[in-house]
Amino acid sequence: MSTKNTSNPSIFWAGCDLAKASFDMAIWGHQAMPDMRVRHVQRRVSELPAVLAWLRQSAPEGTRLGIVMEATGAFSEETARWFLALDPELIVAIVNPAQTCAFIRSLGLRNKTDLLDTRALARYGHDRCPVPWEPPTEELVQLRDLVRTRAELVDAQTAMKLRLKDHERSSKTATTALEQVLVTLGAQIKILDAEIRARIEGNEVWRAQSKHFRSIQGIGPVIVATVLVELGDLRRFLCSRQLTAFAGLSPRNKESGTSVRGKARLCKQGSARVRATLYMAASCAARFNPDMKKVYERLLAQGKERRSALGAVMRKLLVLMRALVKSGKDYMPCLVAA
Repeated sequence: MSTKNTSNPSIFWAGCDLAKASFDMAIWGHQAMPDMRVRHVQRRVSELPAVLAWLRQSAPEGTRLGIVMEATGAFSEETARWFLALDPELIVAIVNPAQTCAFIRSLGLRNKTDLLDTRALARYGHDRCPVPWEPPTEELVQLRDLVRTRAELVDAQTAMKLRLKDHERSSKTATTALEQVLVTLGAQIKILDAEIRARIEGNEVWRAQSKHFRSIQGIGPVIVATVLVELGDLRRFLCSRQLTAFAGLSPRNKESGTSVRGKARLCKQGSARVRATLYMAASCAARFNPDMKKVYERLLAQGKERRSALGAVMRKLLVLMRALVKSGKDYMPCLVAA
């Protein structure tokens, strides 16, 4: 969720620059960037014991091993699981590429190569000491796969509908083919919906949280499932600001001196899937949820743009969801200050 600002000398950091078939490892040892030791490895489980032995041989006595890598979807999580299976005491950090990219730019490097990125990641680990990655449970991984696959099918379904709507096709066969694809997509989406609903109902914690979330007008099953798989247990966030920042819903101000007064916009550093579903939920809540409607209309009366007001409703919905989970109570209307 965040990174520390001070290095930890008791951790010996290595950078890992991942690709599909291989990765590069670099060891931080207070050397200049060109002198850091680097090792090219095929991305296979069988190669990792030799890599760990190399790291342990290079690490000072009494230090823990830490590996920092960028979030690259399935590759980073799979590789992290392989490392942790071999050594549960290992510290593996999966960090936001936007943060590492900014850090690498701050080093003033003229070139960009895989070896330089690997060395820079090792230095990032030493300087920033990122928090360890917490592996999700297998149950959560499966639910996340279901939810993300459903979202992909819905996107494909929407694109297909627009193709049919935009213009009439000269070939009736082509039109029929697209209509059949739409039927198939609709059927598969229904199957995924049923499986997602069954898995949430079959988990006691998810079922309770879903009940609290669904008590909010504007929150439907899609946003419930998306929040569960993308943000996890909302109680793990120490405060609501940490949650909204993690989800990319915190406002980003752009001001400098007396001449620069840019509009505040969402920082958008979190999950785009969460923001997309929350946007739809906020659009609904601004019409039918009494509390959120008051917030939305008040901001519009103050001169805020429609999307800015909806962004505020998105934040309030997410903060409210966290409050309900922490209290273990359902939503009661007219309790949110306008």
